[in-house]
Amino acid sequence: MKVRAAVLREMGLPAPYAQSRPLSIEEVVLAPPGPGELRVRVRAAGLCHSDLSVVNGDRAWPMPIVLGHEAAAEVVEIGPGGSDLSVGDAVVLIFRPTCGACLSCSTGRPALCGPGGDANGAGSLLGGYRRLMAAGGRGGIGAAPDGVLNHHMGCSAFAEYATVSRRSVVRIEPGFGLG
Repeated sequence: MKVRAAVLREMGLPAPYAQSRPLSIEEVVLAPPGPGELRVRVRAAGLCHSDLSVVNGDRAWPMPIVLGHEAAAEVVEIGPGGSDLSVGDAVVLIFRPTCGACLSCSTGRPALCGPGGDANGAGSLLGGYRRLMAAGGRGGIGAAPDGVLNHHMGCSAFAEYATVSRRSVVRIEPGFGLG
């Protein structure tokens, strides 16, 4: 599926960003969800200091990357094997996926999930997969040799749609205003 997304290919471009334009809106290819994953339609996404820290180079992440992790979305597809969620469910994306099994998760500290942190640092989803690819094999600065784009915090919410781990979303009540 082709979607529009905000892609960062080079960190540390000078401010003001209105002139240096570190982000470009590009058509990218979004792979369908695998087992334990969902495709969501992003309904709203917020710009966070974490995003800006990647843009300015304060927090190094693998490049190129589709930014965005604070978002509200709607489940539109469920990967093979099913889920406890349903198509149409309203969800919010979380900044660190939680494996549910590591010491931090099992002792009530899921925000410190080791596998979730490792996946985030690698620019992948919780299972180690990347579901984004540059359309048309775009080269140039920050191009991945195989066209693969990295995920920001397992979400990449600065896009029309995102494929995410089920462990990267929290269901919210219907009618919460995702309109």
